[in-house]
Amino acid sequence: MKALAFLVIFAGILMGSMSAASAQQTSSETTAAVPSAEAVGGAMLTPEQIENLNAMVAQMQTSMNDMVQAARDAALQIGADTKTVVLTTNDLAAIAIGSVGGALVVDLLGGGGMATLAGAVLGGVGTHWLITREGPLFPMAM
Repeated sequence: MKALAFLVIFAGILMGSMSAASAQQTSSETTAAVPSAEAVGGAMLTPEQIENLNAMVAQMQTSMNDMVQAARDAALQIGADTKTVVLTTNDLAAIAIGSVGGALVVDLLGGGGMATLAGAVLGGVGTHWLITREGPLFPMAM
């Protein structure tokens, strides 16, 4: 009997949430309108600006494809045991310190579990990059 009551209550909640979601979607679809350029506060893009924008997007796509291909090549080399990755004690210490620091900062800023975990990952990767990169962080102009 309890299972039947639970099933009826659960079905009612589920149907109520579905009908509320569909009503909200219908109302947003009917009231959505494309604002005019004057309402947004600016004029439309000129053909010159569109051309420059398209060129910049194409350049970014090319750069992204190059980065993805480099990452794939490195992953394939590591998977095929043709490339060895060596971590020193200093590298491991940098990753550990950065992970703890990143997790603490995100946690102090009010992040939850997944946000704190992401902060730990970013802190570890960022600190490892800072420690292992070659050359000065900010080159001095002479």
